Amino acid sequence: MKKFLMASTALFGLAGMAAADVTLSGSGRFGLVYEDNGTTSDTLLSYRMRVNIDAKKETDSGVTFGGRIRLQYDNGDTVDVGEGAAEVNAAMLYAESAGFRFEVGNANTAFDSLATLYNAELGFISSTTGSYSLFDYDSYSSSPYAVGDENRIGLFASYSVGSVVLRASYIDYDQTGASAKEDEVGVSMDYSTGPYKLGIGYVSNAAGNVDYDVYALLGEYAINDNTNVGLQLIGEDGAENDTTFTIYGNTKLASGVGLGAFLSGVDSDVAYANDYAIGIGASYDLGGASVAGTIQQGFDDETYADLGINFSF
Repeated sequence: MKKFLMASTALFGLAGMAAADVTLSGSGRFGLVYEDNGTTSDTLLSYRMRVNIDAKKETDSGVTFGGRIRLQYDNGDTVDVGEGAAEVNAAMLYAESAGFRFEVGNANTAFDSLATLYNAELGFISSTTGSYSLFDYDSYSSSPYAVGDENRIGLFASYSVGSVVLRASYIDYDQTGASAKEDEVGVSMDYSTGPYKLGIGYVSNAAGNVDYDVYALLGEYAINDNTNVGLQLIGEDGAENDTTFTIYGNTKLASGVGLGAFLSGVDSDVAYANDYAIGIGASYDLGGASVAGTIQQGFDDETYADLGINFSF
């Protein structure tokens, strides 16, 4: 009887989870990373495991309420006691209906949500030494908030109608008013028509830095279903006044081989070792996973390379 009651309790618990529409998803990656800054160089094994826990419920009126928390471990992460362990991030809650979405908590941000902002990334880690790499701005946090940001609160709203997506976001780094950071405010828009994608974004007091603003103008053209080329103009109004211009392209061949490359130039009030950054990359589709690698040179004449496997579930 005791075993029967335990089994019945477990069954009803699983039924409750299904009714609440709770799902798990995530990704994993592992491989080698090489970095050389001109003074020191290292080759390290890099790996990460990420699990998203999503829950949602649709009301009789058609409004969907939900939330997400994320469990993640990057090699080298530590918790308060100094031992490496996977960590749960701050929660994000949302409501959405008829093309409108509102998030609160560990919310997404308007600038970071631009559709083609990260399309110049290469390698199994998906990174670039060009494009957005010189700029600071906030985003959904995969890790717990840093010390001093415990009372951080974010708000995000988006509205999708036809080919247009409009977004706005706001981050208060301490609701009690104790933080020295300024509130970050961002807006962005994406527009798509046929093979073209256009994006524009602006964020004020980016990453909480006073009088530091970042903007982006993005464009991408799909030559066919497997090949695209894009342009990015990303700049800042701050102490360094960096402005980068990037051209990139990605293609996937019938054999499952993917190829990508980017070239970025920079105009700045500070002197970088190079006025350009460049990278090439390749990948191979394993069917549910991929092998990917890249080699890149950055604005500070640093060399970056990686090779590894990534997968999603």
